[in-house]
Amino acid sequence: MQCDEVRPRLDAYIDGELAETERAEVHDHLEDCPECGPETVALQRLREGIRRSAPTYRAPEALRSQIRLALRREDAATTRTARPAPGWLAYAASLLLAVAVGSGGTLLITGERQEDVVANELIDSHLRSLLGSHLTDVASSDQHTVKPWFAGRSDVSPPAVDLAAEGFPLVGGRLDLIVGKPVPALVYRRREHVINVFVLPASRGDLGATVTRRGYTLRHWNEGDLGFWAVTDAAPSELADFERVFREATKG
Repeated sequence: MQCDEVRPRLDAYIDGELAETERAEVHDHLEDCPECGPETVALQRLREGIRRSAPTYRAPEALRSQIRLALRREDAATTRTARPAPGWLAYAASLLLAVAVGSGGTLLITGERQEDVVANELIDSHLRSLLGSHLTDVASSDQHTVKPWFAGRSDVSPPAVDLAAEGFPLVGGRLDLIVGKPVPALVYRRREHVINVFVLPASRGDLGATVTRRGYTLRHWNEGDLGFWAVTDAAPSELADFERVFREATKG
């Protein structure tokens, strides 16, 4: 395996989610690669630090029973009609996450939107990109270099455009795994800030405004059959400006 094949698999490798053969190939690469090896160590340390500092809660038995029942119903439903796996996986993850305990010990169960689950994964990916040397897999400001690089690597063809004249130069692109699928990420800069633009199939929801999560700013919009998620630590007003000039440059 090469670096651009290994990096999107690092999360699954650390979590032990790869098949045995694939895990062995990634392991062999990490043993010899001077870039991916240290990057994996840094990622493991980051995740361990988050685990130590973040509060954890065990789901009450009532919620666990509801989840098991929902899974059994889902299994029965899939025998009758095919449904896309990623959507259900995101919903199941959101159901586990969306638990709030109100006053007096009353359990409140809400289904977090799939967009919320994806947003959290995108922030994690944004943070990973700032570690080591994984900001880009293809480093170029030329859209005719960046866009073709994704061919054969992703189901989505991202509209890479250089916005240097507007103050948002294109740095390059890379491939990440979001909800278990390879997703193109276009990388831009705004002075000292990095803006990651993740390109997915258009979602049913559109945030349509700036959202702040965990200290980072996100904007989500749909354009045709593509959905765009921009993530940065730049000011929300600057990300709004970026969306405007990006949409103007990419509209048909």
